[in-house]
Amino acid sequence: MEERIGVFICNCGNSLKNIDFPWLQERTASLQGVAYTKISTALCLKDELESMLADIRERQLSRIVVAGCSPQFKGQIFSHAMEQAELASDMVSWLNLREQCSWAHSSNVSEKALSLMRMAVSEVKLLRPARLAEVVINQRVLIIGGGFSGLSVAVELSRLGIRSTIVEKEASLGGQFKDGGTLEAALKGILYALVAEIAGDSNIEVVTSAEVTSIEGTAGDFVVGITKGSQTSRQTFGAIVVAVGRQTGITPEPTSSKVVACRDIARLEQELEGLPRQVAFLTDASGEHSRMGTLSALAGAVAIRQRLGSEVYIFSQNLKVDSKGAEKLYREAREKGVTFVKFDEKPEILSENGRVKIKVRDVLLKDDVVVYCNLLITGEEAGPSQLPLSTLGIRTDDRGFYQEVNPHLFPSLSGRKGVLLVGSCRADLDLARASLESTQAALKVYELLNQNGSKVKVKVYVDPDKCRACLTCLRICPHSAIGMERESGKERAHIYELACDACGECVAICPAKAIEYEGYTDEQIIANLQAIGEP
Repeated sequence: MEERIGVFICNCGNSLKNIDFPWLQERTASLQGVAYTKISTALCLKDELESMLADIRERQLSRIVVAGCSPQFKGQIFSHAMEQAELASDMVSWLNLREQCSWAHSSNVSEKALSLMRMAVSEVKLLRPARLAEVVINQRVLIIGGGFSGLSVAVELSRLGIRSTIVEKEASLGGQFKDGGTLEAALKGILYALVAEIAGDSNIEVVTSAEVTSIEGTAGDFVVGITKGSQTSRQTFGAIVVAVGRQTGITPEPTSSKVVACRDIARLEQELEGLPRQVAFLTDASGEHSRMGTLSALAGAVAIRQRLGSEVYIFSQNLKVDSKGAEKLYREAREKGVTFVKFDEKPEILSENGRVKIKVRDVLLKDDVVVYCNLLITGEEAGPSQLPLSTLGIRTDDRGFYQEVNPHLFPSLSGRKGVLLVGSCRADLDLARASLESTQAALKVYELLNQNGSKVKVKVYVDPDKCRACLTCLRICPHSAIGMERESGKERAHIYELACDACGECVAICPAKAIEYEGYTDEQIIANLQAIGEP
């Protein structure tokens, strides 16, 4: 049966002015194999999608080219529409006319659009239905870290009916919020409510005074070593959520009882009543600007002014007030008489006559400022708490924070399928951001585990007859998605479908050309290149 190709062109609300769409449609209709063409103004809207599905059924189109915006932006909408038309989304070629063509140039790009159209039509002719593989996914989730983010994820997962195990290295849950300064004290109610909810939840197992010492396997079937005391157990999980929080160091290091960390304010309440009335906060002497450090300093300054009426100074390079309520807290501090001193160069801190002397050059006054205080409350330099695991396979940035795939498009996702990042282990987050990320991570885990027993598309596969078991692909895979298996007495590479991110690195590097990427075979790529030069 001859393939019938339908081409649906979207001009994005007539916004792509440098493409002649009637001319493009006319030339597209003359391409070999094209049975139908149509121009739409907003193909992603419901009415236009329904019209497209009706055209596909009525004209019995077997392969489709969708020309419009980026498939990264609207691809899922069209894939769902293809399923409704009982047409596999594998039989669809995507042509990015907007970002790749129109938006990239200021001049008329109709000829370029036609070249891209020829490539898309030649590509869709060679597309093949995707292979399907049934996956079995362990329905338990491991949460590493029992701080605010880890507890929030566990509660969200339980509400979705998913069982989880929290592994916390300390003797009790709560992380750094369970004891500390003025800000943390205000958040204890939220934390205690989470701990109480978890205590009565049969879907959540808690293992304290324990550490994760090994991680093997791939998404859907991780094998994790958990050490508690002198005993190590190996357990299996379908997904892992890393919520190890942050570790803090006091900057500068206390040199006397007159210099304390911000987290120690709550412990000094009784002593503060007897102290003289000059108090200073130093937030970011190390050059690292922390949201939690800013919030702690502002909350502490307001509390001391209200209770003691002390002279309060806040020394900082930059105050991060983009957290929820931070701007309001900053304004309240100013209204209550807190003095702010902005610096670029690190302050000089000395002990003189039983008091703390702070000398710094004020950026705004452009002059040296000297303040004597009887209590200096220093900020804490925050960094991620590192897992003692080389097998986790997640990149870190220059500060040591774990790196997600993309902070804007794919928050919480790491570079390894099935491993998610939440909370302060990946960035400097305040409570509101951490709470939002916990919900997002829970939904991503639910989406992953919900594929259990279903058939997933195999986009990258190994030809067992060509594979020479050289291990090149296994070494290069950034997602740990390739292993070795024996079949008919022969070792060959095997790709774990659920763990594979279809990045294509193994396809490009395989010296035996034993790995194929559906949609990017040599035949399809050559056909695309040849189509560019067609008249």
